[in-house]
Amino acid sequence: MNLQNFRLEYIEAETDWKVFGDITDDSDNILGTFDPEGTLVSPWWYRQDDGFQSSIAQQYAVEIARMKVPEGSLNFQEFRIDKVDNDWIIFGNIEDDAGNILDTFGENGTSITQFWLSQPQEWQMGYVQRFAIIMAQEIIQGTAE
Repeated sequence: MNLQNFRLEYIEAETDWKVFGDITDDSDNILGTFDPEGTLVSPWWYRQDDGFQSSIAQQYAVEIARMKVPEGSLNFQEFRIDKVDNDWIIFGNIEDDAGNILDTFGENGTSITQFWLSQPQEWQMGYVQRFAIIMAQEIIQGTAE
């Protein structure tokens, strides 16, 4: 599977990304295509099952912790991730190896939606590129909505 004429576009008014391009095989035969007007990422995200979303939330937890504590080892205590409506909230303490609390995800937790929206477009683009591959696989498998 290859992506041809591939591009990502950030839509400021929607705080969302659109994916454009064709999906081809190694002989350049078109297997599928993203919507010619662009396929929005957020609706795709909300259609994903809780297992997938939870795995991404776990990745974000590590990234958030590393932003809060840039150096040294990280241990999570009293850690959990709860789904609240269409968001995932990360709770817990970030500790060093000696059990000292270095930071927390906050008394009310850290929303991955709010975290996502607070990140620069360059950071978001890294995840959108990964999501685009999964989206393309769904298109050629016929499982995309």
